[in-house]
Amino acid sequence: MKLNKITAITLAAFLGAAALNAKVVDSTVATVNGKPILNSEYEKVSQATLENYKNREPAVLANKDNVTAIKEEVLNQMIIEQLLLQAAKEQNIKVKDSEVNESIVEIKKRFQKDASGKDLTEKEAQKAFNDELKKEGLTYKQFENRIKDQLAVKKMIDSVAREKAKAPTKEQTQQLYDDIRVLMKGEQAAIKKLSRERLELAAPLAAKLTQLTAEQIKLSPVFVKVDKNATQANWKLKEKEAKDIKKKIASGKITFTEAIEKFSDDKTPLAAGGEMILIRGLMPKDFDDKVFNVKVGEISDPIKTEDGYYVIRVNEKKAQKDFTYKEIEPELARFLAAAEMQKANIEFLNSLKDKAEIKVMVKFEYSQPAPEAKTEAKPAAKK
Repeated sequence: MKLNKITAITLAAFLGAAALNAKVVDSTVATVNGKPILNSEYEKVSQATLENYKNREPAVLANKDNVTAIKEEVLNQMIIEQLLLQAAKEQNIKVKDSEVNESIVEIKKRFQKDASGKDLTEKEAQKAFNDELKKEGLTYKQFENRIKDQLAVKKMIDSVAREKAKAPTKEQTQQLYDDIRVLMKGEQAAIKKLSRERLELAAPLAAKLTQLTAEQIKLSPVFVKVDKNATQANWKLKEKEAKDIKKKIASGKITFTEAIEKFSDDKTPLAAGGEMILIRGLMPKDFDDKVFNVKVGEISDPIKTEDGYYVIRVNEKKAQKDFTYKEIEPELARFLAAAEMQKANIEFLNSLKDKAEIKVMVKFEYSQPAPEAKTEAKPAAKK
């Protein structure tokens, strides 16, 4: 069984597992150095994870193999967390009560708003927090102990990283900068010469910097959708509808935000006050060319896409920016330092696995062979 990513023991993980001292008879899904992972713990965490996918990415769950992979990954994470917790206890990592209290205060802040984003009173927030503990069958003391375990693991991981990770050199930051430049310019011959390690290191930064420095506009859009199988006559009717919307806005009969609320088939911009930011290069070139040619303050004629028509007003433009090595050298150094710490954590986790006795009592059946996974470890997230 492959052990994949190490994740932080978050509140969800704490609340998603049954009490460690449960007295009911329970089956075991795995053991880590003789310490059992109970089926009840595993089921609660896996069901909570699946529910999260259901709310955010429901299409993923349509494939039964994806569901199996998610449940297998949950068990992988629980095994890794148990390995790390055992190591922290063996090293006798100390956690102060003040540190535990500080973390709990931060966690409780997440209960200060309800599902709609409305602010709750202190009494309501405390009740929401207590209800969550009750829902998961946890006493406050059990929750507090789990926070303490989490902090012990974080301290251990940070200590390992500080001890083994090396500070990046100027030569390394310069090389990373050069690799980023090659990727951003799309120099294929040079890209092919990069090692896999250098490519994987530079690619996410190149993508981020491309987005941050690209030409962009802030616009207000109204979208008139056209059905996939629409006739030419239907397209003409929708184009006329888009033109009529433009006239209403241009004449002052309706604001752009009101037009989005009343006429647009995409209400997403309303979450940001009726605006959105468009970065050049993310959309097809012909669409970009039309949108970016609209002047600030102007309302466009209907812009045709394969899905319908857009009527937009450009509110702000930002020209493409450039950057020098000196400007981003500190960020490159921090990025390389984080990568070095992650590497140290992977090596540490592998050493724990090599010494551990891990037994898995469940079998995950796939209709198609599961892809080979890489063993990877990440430092616990900071609170």
